[in-house]
Amino acid sequence: MAPPLNLALTLADLGWHVFPLSPRDKRPLANCPTCRDNPTCSGDGYAACPCIPAGQWCHGVRAATTAPERIRTWWRRQPNAVPAVAAGPSGLVLIDLDAHTDQLPADPATELLPGIPLTNDQMPGGIQAIRTGRDVLLLLARLRGGSRPWPTGPDHQPVTVTTPSDGRHLWYRAPRVENGRRLRQALGALGWQIDIKAGWSYGIAPDATAANGPYQVIAGNTAHVGCMPDWLADEVLRVATDRPVPTPAPAPAAPPASGSRPAAYLTTVIDNGAAELATLTDGRQRALSALAYKTGGLLAWSGLNRGDVEDRLVDAGLASGLPERLAHRIVHRALDNGLAHPLPVPQARKVG
Repeated sequence: MAPPLNLALTLADLGWHVFPLSPRDKRPLANCPTCRDNPTCSGDGYAACPCIPAGQWCHGVRAATTAPERIRTWWRRQPNAVPAVAAGPSGLVLIDLDAHTDQLPADPATELLPGIPLTNDQMPGGIQAIRTGRDVLLLLARLRGGSRPWPTGPDHQPVTVTTPSDGRHLWYRAPRVENGRRLRQALGALGWQIDIKAGWSYGIAPDATAANGPYQVIAGNTAHVGCMPDWLADEVLRVATDRPVPTPAPAPAAPPASGSRPAAYLTTVIDNGAAELATLTDGRQRALSALAYKTGGLLAWSGLNRGDVEDRLVDAGLASGLPERLAHRIVHRALDNGLAHPLPVPQARKVG
């Protein structure tokens, strides 16, 4: 395995956007105190944050870069940091195949492949043959691709990585997304023990070593990452792209609260909610869910992009100390609920 800095520089030279993780727990290194206490800086303001060009690692995955000098500065300050890769900026999608449990879901026929009901004759070897995310992806491949579903040519070869927990990481070129939508993270939506890391999501860099062990490349070439076969690209786009925001019903003409534009109003709601969330020690899940529900209720009116809003809400959950998977689940469900129940358009305050 290459030293962390050398690996980060090698991947960056190939166009992989990298950033440092803590060598203890695989989480992004913490923001500096100024950024941590500044809700504006932790929102859209990260791009203009003076800490990043000054060599800080503030803003986690959103600070990912291919700039050699910035990378050298990061690893000079923390030589043992674990290189991670930002999927979206790198033009990549990571399919994370877990092997964390032998306990099958309660209803395998509907939960192994959500949205694709299964029958026993579709599972060669029976349900007892399914034990890992890799098994589930192979099952999906057979359903979608026939007897030889995996193209053997180099154009479709992912960078395949073994993980310390006996799982697999499959790094692919991101498929094309149309109609203004974009790829985003999808945890468990494609299949049981399968996570899709896309957009502002990240994975441990191929050939990096974390506290739990090595992430070793066993196939593929980081300089020439393959594209997904068509069947897999279709499935990933089905579960890991933004849902269209419904067009709001016509509302009485009224300026937004405080005289601001709708987008600015909702942005302020999110920023204030994130700042309040960061002060909580109890009730964080409930507070994040309430914030995401309100955001969903105003999203169509605001005109903001769902993916951007969802990322910001998840960031707020992570900053409060919630685990990544939990924060994503809370935000996704509450946003869906809010979109299904639009809130009344905020009225301008009367002056005088």
